[in-house]
Amino acid sequence: PRASSRPASPKLTRSARARAAATRVPATAREKEEHFFAPFKAQPMPIFSPAAAEPPLVRSATKPAPFSLESEARSARVAEERELELLRRAEEERAAREFKARKMPVGDGWAPQPSQAVTTPRPFQLGSVERAAVHTAALSEEYARREEEERRARDFRARPRPKSLGAPSFTVSKSTKPLTEIQPFGCRSDSRASERKAWETEATKRALADSAARARAQHEQQEQAAAEAAEARAKTSFKARPASVLRAKPFQVQRASHEPTKPVSPAFASKRRFGKSLGSAPERCRGGVTQKPQ
Repeated sequence: PRASSRPASPKLTRSARARAAATRVPATAREKEEHFFAPFKAQPMPIFSPAAAEPPLVRSATKPAPFSLESEARSARVAEERELELLRRAEEERAAREFKARKMPVGDGWAPQPSQAVTTPRPFQLGSVERAAVHTAALSEEYARREEEERRARDFRARPRPKSLGAPSFTVSKSTKPLTEIQPFGCRSDSRASERKAWETEATKRALADSAARARAQHEQQEQAAAEAAEARAKTSFKARPASVLRAKPFQVQRASHEPTKPVSPAFASKRRFGKSLGSAPERCRGGVTQKPQ
């Protein structure tokens, strides 16, 4: 076991650290051994027996003592002042709502005056009143006239006997007008029907002619295609040569009667190149023809 630790100053000052490093003495082997192998001290044996153990310490419950805070006293004082202020304002409002009559002034100016006679209004005329009276009178006359007409209309009045009752009865006589002559007439629908029939006949003829022409053209096209196919088959079919060809003389190569062709240089090089390549050649080439110098 190691010895207990001993605190030492960290010596944060530079000069102190330098001096401590300079004056430090190396530890000896004995000091090192004592440092690593310190004497062992055993702890006393604990007592596990309940009888020998000390009785537990019984403590009474904590009873808090009453205390007062300054904040509570201040809050109570502020609440009391607020209540007093509210009562004062309520009293002032109640006093302000009460009616207080002023005293009667005393003087000659406030003396009562003698009573005067009551004012009697004079009648006056308005234009609207006159117009309303005229309009009302006109309506009354109109209503009276209508009632009189309705009363007369309800009265019964017998009409006189018609003269036709005493006249002789009607006698049928022959008419003097000429007889109606029926003239022939033609309807436009009939003429339109005849024109429509003629047009349909012509349209049918044209349709038949067109169908016949199309059939004829199709037949000619089929015949032409068959002829072309037969000609193609005839060209591609194998035809054996007759036996008379085998009896003829074989082909013999004949010598040509003209001279063979002589090649000529195309002279692609320029005059300078041509002269350099040939050196001192006595001949020059112009246009593919060899010429002598003049």
